[in-house]
Amino acid sequence: MRLKNFIILWVVWGISIAAQAEVYTLHSKGKSSGRDLDTFLPAVSLINEPVLINGAEAELKLSLVKIPLTEILTLIKKFFPDARLAAGGGSLLVKQKLPDGRHKRLLLICFGRFCPVLQIGITVPPRLPKPSQWPESLAISSDGIPLRYMYFPRRESWYGTFKTALEPAQALHEIRNSLTAQGWAPVTGESSSRQQGRGEIFMRKKPLTLMLVNFSDDGIATVFSRREK
Repeated sequence: MRLKNFIILWVVWGISIAAQAEVYTLHSKGKSSGRDLDTFLPAVSLINEPVLINGAEAELKLSLVKIPLTEILTLIKKFFPDARLAAGGGSLLVKQKLPDGRHKRLLLICFGRFCPVLQIGITVPPRLPKPSQWPESLAISSDGIPLRYMYFPRRESWYGTFKTALEPAQALHEIRNSLTAQGWAPVTGESSSRQQGRGEIFMRKKPLTLMLVNFSDDGIATVFSRREK
């Protein structure tokens, strides 16, 4: 899998992890400096492209920042005192409401002391619609309740999360049966009835497509699909 596609996986999983951190407001009466939240730090750009979230148009920017996360936090406090922050697990999530009503979210992930910080910026509409229809490109269990999906048109990639009442192994085996009937083949064997697996990689040859499926203990499933060119 190419580096940029691997980073896309970090985007969708990283946002979910950071969203569970404690949220607090800094200097709520202050005013931002007028700088752009996702460009004020010196960074090397990796990706700048559109993304659809539950069908709504958004914008995604990915870059690398060679500044420690602690220093980045200090700078954000200084220049964006009205922003809301969520911190934990080596990541920092910044939320800011723009004058036009849209919301900008900046996720910064630290992979290690000597590694650059991955900066992920997403600008979304004032309100995201609920997923009315689950994408055909993503697998879902028979009782699955769609929570969110994202589509990256430039790389023909899909990401989605849904809720299920099934046990992880049961849900994964059901997904396996459904996908194999559609011409997909499991790669790791974790979805076999002999295993109590919770995740699997599936592959379809025509057209060549990969799909990653994983289930958590709390009934949340994550699915990622990419068509290889």
